[in-house]
Amino acid sequence: MADEDRSGDLMHSGLHALGSANIKLPKGFNQDPMRRKMRIASQRFLVLAIVVLTGCTSESQSGIVARVEDWTLTETRLADLLVLAQPFPLDSTAVEDLVRHWVGAAAIAQVSSKENLSDGEEVVRFSTWLEREEAILQQEREERLGETVVVDSSMVERFFRDGSYRLLAHVLRIVGAETTQEEMALQRRTSQRILDELIAGGSWSAAVSESEDSDTREASGLLGLLGRGELPPELDRVAFQLQPGQVSGVTRTSRGFHILHRPRLEEVFDLYALRLRDRFLDEAEERSEQGLLVQRNWLISSDATTSLRGIAGDPSAWLETDLLLGSWQGGTLSAAMVARYVLALPPTARREMVAAPDASLGAFVQQLAVRAIRLGDAQERELELSEEILTQLEESHGADVRQWYQELAIDDTALPERLDLAQYMEGLVSRRGVAADLRPLFEAWLLERVDWTLFESNIPAVLLRTQDLLQGVEPSGSQ
Repeated sequence: MADEDRSGDLMHSGLHALGSANIKLPKGFNQDPMRRKMRIASQRFLVLAIVVLTGCTSESQSGIVARVEDWTLTETRLADLLVLAQPFPLDSTAVEDLVRHWVGAAAIAQVSSKENLSDGEEVVRFSTWLEREEAILQQEREERLGETVVVDSSMVERFFRDGSYRLLAHVLRIVGAETTQEEMALQRRTSQRILDELIAGGSWSAAVSESEDSDTREASGLLGLLGRGELPPELDRVAFQLQPGQVSGVTRTSRGFHILHRPRLEEVFDLYALRLRDRFLDEAEERSEQGLLVQRNWLISSDATTSLRGIAGDPSAWLETDLLLGSWQGGTLSAAMVARYVLALPPTARREMVAAPDASLGAFVQQLAVRAIRLGDAQERELELSEEILTQLEESHGADVRQWYQELAIDDTALPERLDLAQYMEGLVSRRGVAADLRPLFEAWLLERVDWTLFESNIPAVLLRTQDLLQGVEPSGSQ
């Protein structure tokens, strides 16, 4: 969320009244199951980067926005979906993300007829690579630092009461740079309706189901355990006015309209304790890292940041590259190693990395070097994941695949149908359903197995077509 601007119009008033809203947390909010925990943990290294999988864009074809094998998404069809999706930001970035979701879904449907997506050894190993690596790093860190970090009940209560670290969740309705004033007003009204329903006694899970932040929606909108100054100023000021159990007014940032929620301690005690200990472990790790690279004689290549920009543009093209971005005593960081991390970025990724300052890119490379050194140390100590963790990761991947099979009506008795994909997309944009999860590495594995193209240059024509259609269409959900 570091990309949000500083000019949002905050709604400070009404916080006390909103505190009386009966916010019902969904079952499991206070739990931290392996599936959620590993995904959240695997994003630690992403602090300095946010972006999107890129694909083949070298060819152009009139009237088509995307193609997977012989299945196509036409400009006309996409415009119809965008009309059905209202309120939805009509800007190129948001629409491209929707198109990429179609590409991933089409790839799942077509590859499912040829390969075992659920528990095939290759696909499970590839798609859960980052989670498995993160689990090893957590185990290594726990063995090295765990005894030095103790969090008991009295500490949890004291830090929660002090309020310096706050467990926060949000609902987000997205707007972008190209969003029109009419669309922005519609998103604001939608956000206010969600807030009104919360105040009237609606559940937080129902509110989060309408959030457009795919990175937090699965975790009940959880942003994390955050200290003052770690959110953009607009959200930071609101978050640190909230009392336990309160929701905020609708708060504007460059990403869109947010509703923040600060749960009560009794609702999230275990999760708060877990995140507090993780935070203390992170701080201890940061202190230990300060001398690590010096001890190992870390040297970053002079062209590392330039190479990283190229990797961010097309990570798949760098997966077999031997170019070195840095070295240390006993090891090297190759472009291929970095490319795999960049490939694992979530769908909100990569565009900002291409334009990020050199200092941020250099810090990202250095962060990956630290990870590589720690992983090497873990290997020397012969640390291995337990069968329980491996099984949980396999089951997590299998659950994702089963959800996709259900959404796309895939079974073993017939070939996938384009109509099923069309119905899934209609249900998704009209909010009758929630987007099925597609991990970036799983998506990358799938796209290697199909002939696909994304015609980015045709998206502006779709936006114009959609705007023309909307002149005679009452947008869904308008008030």
